[in-house]
This record gives sequence, structure tokens and C-alpha cells, in this order.
Amino acid sequence: MAENGMEVEGRNPTIYDLAFDFHSQRFAISSADGRIRVYAKGKSKYEQMDEFKVDVRARKLAWAPPHFGQVFAAASLDDNIVRIYEETVSEKPRFRRVAQINNAANPTDLAFKPGAEPSLKLTLAVPSTDGKVRVYEASDAMSLKEWKKTSELEAGKTECTGLAWNPNYFEIPSLLVACGEELAIWDFYKEQHRWVKSQEFPSDFHTSNINKVAWAPSMGRSFHLVATASDTTRIFKLKPKVDQQAGKRFEVEPELKGDAKTQVWDVQWNLTGSVLASSDAEGRVVLWKRDFVQKWQRIMNARSKDDQLT
Repeated sequence: MAENGMEVEGRNPTIYDLAFDFHSQRFAISSADGRIRVYAKGKSKYEQMDEFKVDVRARKLAWAPPHFGQVFAAASLDDNIVRIYEETVSEKPRFRRVAQINNAANPTDLAFKPGAEPSLKLTLAVPSTDGKVRVYEASDAMSLKEWKKTSELEAGKTECTGLAWNPNYFEIPSLLVACGEELAIWDFYKEQHRWVKSQEFPSDFHTSNINKVAWAPSMGRSFHLVATASDTTRIFKLKPKVDQQAGKRFEVEPELKGDAKTQVWDVQWNLTGSVLASSDAEGRVVLWKRDFVQKWQRIMNARSKDDQLT
């Protein structure tokens, strides 16, 4: 039997994107009316704490790591600007735009680099319609007004549609990048200050454009798990190779190919990387989890039309 979650105060127009902060105490949504609304967790429900108009319809949102404060980014497919918002301290919390990043091409996704040390710079990766991924850093973590481009990856021949950082910040910084049907991992070598494509996934793994990717927290595992959303939900196990060759850092093993009958738009892991949530064009949310024989099973279905849980 499924358990109901917390209620959300108020009703919203068509939602384009939703992003929680690291501790799930707040989340932001972007809507078809061109507004961004921010909610905070109360005793029994999430209550709206702020609402503001954006000059374009924001399609993508991403929340920064918690040690940089309450900061999130927003991007639209209608222009090439990434907007950075930060909470201001006042009688009533309010978010204000503190910076704009000119990305040179329309952004298709946003992802802040994870990290545990406050001394690390706030870093944002932005895949774009021109097949490139651009990486930006805030010049000063105490003042987010100035951002500089530190890297530009020639990631794909078609537009890049999804991106995720390796959440294990004790390993080499890595990006999982999807461009059309292509999927690859890029590693950053700090000494040479360059990105190298360390893993190419077999081309027959995907037969339609990838809409979203997600990299699971490792939580002490000796391998990695990544998921993709396209014509269905897919999960892959990445086992590090002892004898690594160019473009083959991992041994890739497909673990799940879902049975969706429509496009899957999003995939997200829980904090331990043990449960995957996927959402599709039919308004269905599915939770996947391994059983006792390590096979991925559907543990919950939820449909937005009638709020049925099975």
C-alpha cells in the first residue's frame, strides 16, 4: 500500500520543471505562465514562499549544493541565457536574480557540480543545442555576480539533451552526456586542465533520442549505476576496468530495459542510488528497485490523472 506524501499549497499551471534542494526542504517549479514559484517544507505541507515572473518561460531548473546557500539556476529553450537566483535575507525570504550567463547557444539542461568542501568553486555544466557542453565557475563563491567559462566540450554531432555529474566527489570529476542517441562519459584532468572522453556506450543501446540521464550515488558500491530516459527507461551498470583503453574506462552491462509504451521524459535516483523514479508522457511515475536476486522490479505506479497508486 502506497503512502501519501506531503501536500503542496496552491495550484499551478502546466509545470515545465521541478527541482528540490539537497535536503528536500525546498523546491522550485517553472510553469507555462512564465513564473517560477519556490516552496518551503512546513509541518504538514509545502508552502509557497516566493513567486516571480521570468522574462522567458524557464524550462530547466537546477539547485546548487547546500554549502553555497539557497541558490538555483534556470534556463529556457527560447534564448541562450542561464539565470542564477539567490535567496536574500529580509523579513520575508525572497529570491532575486544575481547573475546571467550568456551560453552562446540554447541550453537544454543544467547540472551543478556536487561537492562537500565549501572551498570548492561553484561549478555549473550546461549542454546545448549546438552539441557542446560548456562549464562555468563563479569567480567568487561569496558573490555570484561574475561567472567565467572554464571549459567547452565538443560532445556531439547533434544537440545535447541530457547531462549528469558523477555524484561521488572523491573520484575524478566526470560528466555523463547524452547527445541524440549517443551516450558518453567525459573525465576532467585537473593537471592538464582538459576533458577527455573516457567511455563511449555502444550505439545499439539506444534507438531514439535520450531525453534525460541520471548518475546514481555509489554509497560504497564497487560499480556505478546510470539511467537514461528515452523511448523507455534503461539502467546500466558500470564496472571499472583494470586495463583501461581509450574510450573504455568501464565495462558496461545493461541491467534494465523498461516496458514504457510512450516517451520517458525524466529519471531520478534517490539519495542512496537504490531506487529509480521515471516519468513518462502519459503522466505515469514508476519506481524501480532491485529484488533479492538483483533484478530490477517495478515497486510503484502513480498516474497523475487520477492520482492512483499501485
